[in-house]
Amino acid sequence: MKQVDCEEVKHSVHEFLHSEMHETEIQTITGHIANCDSCEEHYDLEVVFNQVIQRSCDEAPVPELAERVMQRLREVQEHG
Repeated sequence: MKQVDCEEVKHSVHEFLHSEMHETEIQTITGHIANCDSCEEHYDLEVVFNQVIQRSCDEAPVPELAERVMQRLREVQEHG
C-alpha cells in the first residue's frame, strides 16, 4: 500500500469524505488516519464542518434575508 504523509492526507480529506477517490486511495487515507492523531483530529473537524454546512443548507433563510438577496439580484439585473 502506498504511504502518504500528513500534508497529503489533510489535502485529500474533502475528497475522502465525499467518496471522490479510488478504493486504493481510500484505504491508504483510512490507514493513515487510523495511525495519526493529528490527521484524525483534522478529519473529525472536517466531519463536523460538513455537518454544519449540511444543516445550514437544509434551513430556509429568514424572509428578510431572502428579500434582500432578491432585491440585490434585481438591482444587478437592471444595472448590469
